[in-house]
Amino acid sequence: MILSMTGFGAASEEAADLKAWVTVRSLNHRFLELSLHVPRRLLALEPRIKGLIQTRLGRGKVDAAVRASFADDAAGEVTSSPALIVELVRALREIEAGHGLEGGVTLEDVIRFPGAVEVQERASSLDEGRQQRILGLVGRALEELRAMRRAEGAQLASALEERLAAIEAAAGSIEQLAEAGKAARCQALLEKLRGLAAELGLDEARLYQEVVRAAERADVAEELARLRSHVAQARELMGGESACGKRLDFLAQELMREANTIGSKSASAELTQQAVGLKAEIERFREQVQNVE
Repeated sequence: MILSMTGFGAASEEAADLKAWVTVRSLNHRFLELSLHVPRRLLALEPRIKGLIQTRLGRGKVDAAVRASFADDAAGEVTSSPALIVELVRALREIEAGHGLEGGVTLEDVIRFPGAVEVQERASSLDEGRQQRILGLVGRALEELRAMRRAEGAQLASALEERLAAIEAAAGSIEQLAEAGKAARCQALLEKLRGLAAELGLDEARLYQEVVRAAERADVAEELARLRSHVAQARELMGGESACGKRLDFLAQELMREANTIGSKSASAELTQQAVGLKAEIERFREQVQNVE
């Protein structure tokens, strides 16, 4: 099944005893990289929120934020760090004096430094009922995100199928060129070596065997067969029910390996050009695969 790694989901609740907001966004990434932002009052829920996200998403750079306030919230405490403030003021005044700056050190200059002044949230009573409601919001946001991933995945599937069809078409063109030129290459090589054989007195039967071996070394039938097998596997993965981005990425690498071998065996400029076109189509396929979960 094709799911995009790009998506966004949000959910919120505003009740008398609880106001909560959840946002989840995801971008492309080789693995699941989760960045979760929760206030101090929700730290006890952090492992459960992470577990919920990890069970719903298999891959992507995920940024999730959860905010909540309760009717029984206690006022926060504002604290300062006198030692840090003293050092900040001293350092700022030295900079002023050393560089001939004007304006003086202001309160605004000091408080914008992290740690100088902080608001310490007081922990609220987070009962199981409110925990479940917040987790439910996380689940709803994840479902919205997955719905967006599925919608974009449908478009990705169409683009990937176009690329696979183009790869098959390029492989067909290469096969026709290779077959058309095989007999001509054998005949040209045989004629050339017959003259050499006559000069050197070589056995013509042995010479013919060597010509056939030389022609077979330029044969790309095996590479084309493996390439078509990889295309078939890619289609099978795309039609399955599980996430397939990593396996499609592996198949893209194998497709490029076969295309490189075909290019190295090319015996004509036209065949080389077709091999370059094949590699271009595989690279387009690989680029699209980077968006698949």
